[in-house]
Amino acid sequence: MIEEQISKLGKVSNGFSTFKLKNALVKNDAGDWGTEPDKNEIGVIRSTNFSNDGKLDLSDVAFRTLKPIKRIEKLLSSGDILIERSGGSDSQPVGRVGLITNEIAKTDWAFANFIQRISLDSEIDPTYLYYCLQQMYEMGITASMQYQTTGIRNLDWKLYTKTILPKPPTPEQTAIATILSMVDETIAATQNSIKAAEKLKKALMQDLLTGKLKPDGSWRTEDEFYEYEKFGKVPMGWEVKTIKQLFDFYPTSSYSRSILIDEGEVGNIHYGDIHTKFDRILDLSIESVPFIPTELEKKYEKLQDGDLVVADASEDWDGVGKSIEIINSKNKKVIAGLHTLHLRPKSNDLILGIKGYLMNLYNVSVSIKRMATGAKVYGVNKSSLSKILLPIPSESEQQAIKEKLDEVSNEIIGKQSKIQTFQRLKKSLMQNLLTGKMRLPAEFIAQFENSLKKMSNTGKAE
Repeated sequence: MIEEQISKLGKVSNGFSTFKLKNALVKNDAGDWGTEPDKNEIGVIRSTNFSNDGKLDLSDVAFRTLKPIKRIEKLLSSGDILIERSGGSDSQPVGRVGLITNEIAKTDWAFANFIQRISLDSEIDPTYLYYCLQQMYEMGITASMQYQTTGIRNLDWKLYTKTILPKPPTPEQTAIATILSMVDETIAATQNSIKAAEKLKKALMQDLLTGKLKPDGSWRTEDEFYEYEKFGKVPMGWEVKTIKQLFDFYPTSSYSRSILIDEGEVGNIHYGDIHTKFDRILDLSIESVPFIPTELEKKYEKLQDGDLVVADASEDWDGVGKSIEIINSKNKKVIAGLHTLHLRPKSNDLILGIKGYLMNLYNVSVSIKRMATGAKVYGVNKSSLSKILLPIPSESEQQAIKEKLDEVSNEIIGKQSKIQTFQRLKKSLMQNLLTGKMRLPAEFIAQFENSLKKMSNTGKAE
């Protein structure tokens, strides 16, 4: 009977062996922060370039100068794995990982002193190991390997390198890594297409809601505008009104997150929800929100279709004034919560679904931010918000504009749903492939075995 083997990721398949991480290491060194940059500067990857999902974001890399010998020593190569040894927070353990891919390695990068670099012997596929270490992080295993000194969390490196991990045959490692990489590439491609769609949406909002572009795709000429003193050019037939003219304000609760509960009868929208969860519209028929104890809801007006909830405070300047419009509120009791303003339309000047677009229009958003005050936390009050001007197209044009913008918004929602599906797939694959609970077809693995043999015989990749 074959003895059952256990790894940090769980029981492993009979076809797998295991290995201790430290026994597979060829390189195992900490980085260097260097000195102020000069003409010999190099990009140095640090903790801020790591993400919780294992991707390195190199859009904001610090540039430093390393001594010549250090520059050579700390230069990153394809297949290197970076591990965050120090940093973290209460909600974010250390131990995040990043893989130096062929694409990343085309540029010279070094790594900072709170980061550990490892590279591996030929028996371990680096991409396979990267996914194993990322799985450890996502399972919360690295959280138990950290300790804290003077406010900084540190990974117990000796303990970390003693980790026992699954070891499939090398071709199967590469096959597993290939499958997971394909899922990651699909997610990344979809994320890029979302960015393109969001860019289009912003441009359309700006052009359609300022009247430059008509819903039929034609551009307005100069003689189709009139000048509104405090707002600028406005299309003929459009009005301009203040928020005070358009909306009534209702009291909002000041309950902190500490009193919120997972189940209840009365939902509560916190300013943080608007910042992080909702974009322009809150569809109460499908979105879930935290609840407050029922006895606390009595003095607050429930949200209705067409109401706006505006974030009146934020630690982030961009979050001030972010707004959502409520739709499908029937049969739902929800109140506006901490650091929000609750606005209800006085009339039918604006159709359902257009207000969220208008409030997040660039011109309107900037006007709100200009009225915000504060230092570490920025805020805008009811009095200031009341003075904000909104352009009001005719009802028929509002409907046509909304349809155009909804088309792009729905495309984005569809792509976001696709990403969630692939993320769930990846999670399932990592749980099952890395330990051999699920095995890939032999013919699929064989192509990697043949490729590895050719590489071994010729010293070159096909």
